[in-house]
Amino acid sequence: MSVLKNKIDKILKEKNITYYQLSKLVDFDESALNKMLKSKIALSPNLLEKIAPVLEVSLEEIKGWILADKYPKNVLKRAIEVKQKVQPDAGMLILTAKIDSYLQQKGLSRTALSKVIGYSQGKLNEMIKGVEPISPLVISKIAPVLEVTEDEITSWLVADKYSIDMLRVAVEV
Repeated sequence: MSVLKNKIDKILKEKNITYYQLSKLVDFDESALNKMLKSKIALSPNLLEKIAPVLEVSLEEIKGWILADKYPKNVLKRAIEVKQKVQPDAGMLILTAKIDSYLQQKGLSRTALSKVIGYSQGKLNEMIKGVEPISPLVISKIAPVLEVTEDEITSWLVADKYSIDMLRVAVEV
């Protein structure tokens, strides 16, 4: 069972609120609510904003629970470490700074990286800069060239995408 569902179940039990009652309190279809909380359909940001005050938790806390379900704890912990240590230039992502740093250490350019992994230079640049999402396949090709794990690269992405508070909530559950 998911962290999100477990946490919400526990709070509802403590407050003696049923899912039916919760659905009425947040003006949301009970069936859709259950499917979202069981991760069968995507969670609506609007729903999260409505549920947080009823549960008496912050939106950041709920998002942290969702993160705990989405990523392994080691990736989340590493994202916190990276976020605290790496201070990229203004407007630059941690992902960009880390990849460029590893490439520089190896005497490689992004162009050389694109050739080694057999990927279009333009598309790879967009991914490294965060303009386009970077796929797990591309991560799996980049990791051995940089001599890092796929989880390490994923931690850079996670560090860029989420606040340190949200990451801490996710690690603590």
